Amino acid sequence: MQVSKGTSLSLPKGLWRDVLRSTRWGGIIALGLFSLGLEAPAQDKKPPKDAATRAEAHYELGLVYHEQMFEFLDRAIAEYEKAAQLNPSLADAHFHLALAYHTKAKLGTEEKALYQKALKQYRLFLKFSPNGQLAEQARQNIKALEKKLKK
Repeated sequence: MQVSKGTSLSLPKGLWRDVLRSTRWGGIIALGLFSLGLEAPAQDKKPPKDAATRAEAHYELGLVYHEQMFEFLDRAIAEYEKAAQLNPSLADAHFHLALAYHTKAKLGTEEKALYQKALKQYRLFLKFSPNGQLAEQARQNIKALEKKLKK
């Protein structure tokens, strides 16, 4: 990270992850830092070429994105819930809320309650939008969820 001409900000290995977690724009910052070799050198230096340092950069960036995936999924769920509450007939809000619950359950703990919430939202979507490509996808997802919940 360039602070001023010829000066660089260098943090110990692993500390970048903490910095990136603490900022709303961590993913964008992470991408910029990664492109510079995790810890951006001063302009007169080249990014590290050794495989161990590059591997660490990939690992750190992977951790940041992995953690943000769940954070942003929770934010998406909250927004879809608000949209569906404000306009219960907004079919797309129900579909994407179902998809978000379904995704969170598949990626996380396979929590039965999340699958049940997804099932409810897919059904609400079909109530307001029974035709089309998304309706067919909702029906397929309902079948898969019903099968999973019977186990």
